[in-house]
Amino acid sequence: MARKQPNRLLAALLGEAAWSAAELARAVNESGRPAGLPLCYGRTSVARWLTGSRPEPPVPDLVAAVLSRRTGRLVTADQTGLTLPGQATAVPVVPGGTASGEAADRLISLSRSDVDPVRRVPLVNSSYSLAPDTAPAWKPRRPRHGRLRGPGTRSMPEQVLPLREMSQVFADLMERRGGAHARSALVAYLTDDVSHLLITPMGCAVRREVFTSAAELTHQLARMTMDAGYPGLAQRYFTTALGLAQEADDRRIYAITLRAMSLQALHLGFHQHAWQLADTATATAGPSTDPSTLAFLLSQRAVAHARTRHHRQAISDLVTAEARYEGATSSAGPFDSYPRAGLDFQRGLALHALGDSAQAVEALTASVAARAGDRHRPSALSHARLAAVLLSLGRLEESCLHWHAFLDHYPKLRLAPADQAFWHLRKSLRNFRSQPQAAMVLHRARGVLRTKATPSARARSARRDLV
Repeated sequence: MARKQPNRLLAALLGEAAWSAAELARAVNESGRPAGLPLCYGRTSVARWLTGSRPEPPVPDLVAAVLSRRTGRLVTADQTGLTLPGQATAVPVVPGGTASGEAADRLISLSRSDVDPVRRVPLVNSSYSLAPDTAPAWKPRRPRHGRLRGPGTRSMPEQVLPLREMSQVFADLMERRGGAHARSALVAYLTDDVSHLLITPMGCAVRREVFTSAAELTHQLARMTMDAGYPGLAQRYFTTALGLAQEADDRRIYAITLRAMSLQALHLGFHQHAWQLADTATATAGPSTDPSTLAFLLSQRAVAHARTRHHRQAISDLVTAEARYEGATSSAGPFDSYPRAGLDFQRGLALHALGDSAQAVEALTASVAARAGDRHRPSALSHARLAAVLLSLGRLEESCLHWHAFLDHYPKLRLAPADQAFWHLRKSLRNFRSQPQAAMVLHRARGVLRTKATPSARARSARRDLV
């Protein structure tokens, strides 16, 4: 039997990252959380990898992802030395080709794999990628004919009406119950009804509208997949949505999807990549897009600027977004409207990242006040963010009030970001458990934990038991 060879590739990457073996292990454990993987690696695990042992997939991809984040450059699983030659790891990210038919083929292939219990496993375990082709720039396939339309201005062919209605149905479900709820139903709808429609012969004008609606539904599925805690698979759906929007020659939906991808990158800690995506989104839409969409795009770029310490640019984008929003007209539909609460929430995130926590509290308070009570997803996340900012300012009593409000909404949700907020609640209040207000929140949280059995909660609970 051949002797194991030292893993010099991984050793060099650890040196480049300025990480110890224990630090890499902790980062890998944390990166498994969004996918519900209860990883418990430690210093000795990494030491074995350095001497030639190889962990099972998808761990090599997780190692590559955390090292990419740490070094600021793309690191692949092969470059970690943790894969065998020719070994398949994650399902490759769907490239953003623009040839006729490619976008429909990618959606059909991806959604069919997602509904298959066996083929779904590598998809949900796949890792997020920083490869450039995951977010290609807009490349017009044909001369434009006024396709950068504002919200509510499309004609509605009969074939498109059911797609638009289903888009509204799933958007409402996501807002009320979180994206992990009914995600599989949308996958099935795309696999059957939408995929059949995409390959049905039709006139060019109707075809563009059908592909736009398919892009919106695929975008919606990508967001629901994020909520379910599958970042790699969500990225694949986002990239597929870009291809469908390109096929429809719809710059607006393309830009909105890039904006959502920026939000995902920020959530995963890839701040520079998030800024690039947000900047590309704004450039793709251009200054002539409708005011509501431009405010939507600029508010995300402002947050990305703030996270990358571009203070002046962040403030400029916030001011411009506010001005554009004031000139916007109200429209219905998940891709046609931008609620004031959403803009205030983004303003709060940007101001907090810039160090202006007091102004951030004002913006987040306004956001919370404007949220509809039955929209549990945005309400829960807004209360959680406001509670965290208030606690950072030493305002414990106010923070606890908003943590209680968060707990009002949390049991009604299937949503990985809310699960993460729940664990942040328990961790951040632990040092204040001698205070009556904090003790009451922690006691209530323990009760919620016993009754709410989410996959990500179970995984974290198992991990805590093993440590």
